Amino acid sequence: METHLLSPESATRITWLAITVCIEYLLVLLAIAGDMVSGIRKARRRGECTRSSALRRTVDKAATYYNLLVVLTVVDAMQIVAALLLRTVEGYDVPTIPIFTLVGSVGMACIEVKSIFENANKKRQNDVAEILNAIEKLSHSESVKELLTKLTTKQ
Repeated sequence: METHLLSPESATRITWLAITVCIEYLLVLLAIAGDMVSGIRKARRRGECTRSSALRRTVDKAATYYNLLVVLTVVDAMQIVAALLLRTVEGYDVPTIPIFTLVGSVGMACIEVKSIFENANKKRQNDVAEILNAIEKLSHSESVKELLTKLTTKQ
């Protein structure tokens, strides 16, 4: 009688789990890249050049995110091994889902989406500030004051 360490079903399950975790890692990378592109576009609109310090912050952020993701993946690996053990030895039908990595990667992607929207909102705020500055400059203009006086006295 031949004994296998992993049944074909367990091997397939582990393969799909590994693919799922790799996709989650890739999606976090895409979210970071999206935020970086958003920041670069914002800087270009303002006429600023991209600085290496801003790019360095992006790399540091990516490193921090991936350090956390690796830890979460290790925790998931422990709980998946325990679930497979319970499934194989005890016959319990315990789900094997990399839940910690999933929650962590979704949280990181949400942070990046929020950052992208903040970049867009800052541009709108800058546009409004420019309009208010122009209005303030116009209010100090003598010709505008005369025009307003004529308009209000005609009534």
